[in-house]
Amino acid sequence: MSTTEFWGNVLEPDENLLWTGRPKPRLHWRNWRLYAPAPFAATGLLAAAWFIIFTTGSDGDMWLLILPALLIIIPARATWQQLQTYAATRYALTDKRALFFYVGGDHTRAKAYPRHTAITPRQRATVPPSVIFLRMDTRKKTDLGFDYIETADALLPHLEGVEKCR
Repeated sequence: MSTTEFWGNVLEPDENLLWTGRPKPRLHWRNWRLYAPAPFAATGLLAAAWFIIFTTGSDGDMWLLILPALLIIIPARATWQQLQTYAATRYALTDKRALFFYVGGDHTRAKAYPRHTAITPRQRATVPPSVIFLRMDTRKKTDLGFDYIETADALLPHLEGVEKCR
């Protein structure tokens, strides 16, 4: 399916596509929420191993260090899955909706949020930047936007003029 056919099937007849993009996070210290769990877990387990070796000596039950070391797999796997999800994610902004697509394997999931839920856009300091511009729940203040987009400069003009902040 071509890109034109895809957007022709997704958009409503009187809806105009303003911007499309996809997340492309980079390995950077500003993206610590995405990349930090596995290295932090490994550092903590390494510190624990050195502490055990220092206090009990190397003749102790060193095989017990292998079990906690396996716990590094959990955050590393979570980071890998999040990167795979971002690789399969597509964003689109129309004059009526903000669209989030997950195109993975044999299925596609889509979420659409109306533009009337828009708030004043703000950028999060990630590399590349993330743009937050939707508020889903006024009680919990659940903010939503497009993460790690390289073309934030092209997106922001389409979001200007939004002065509502619920």
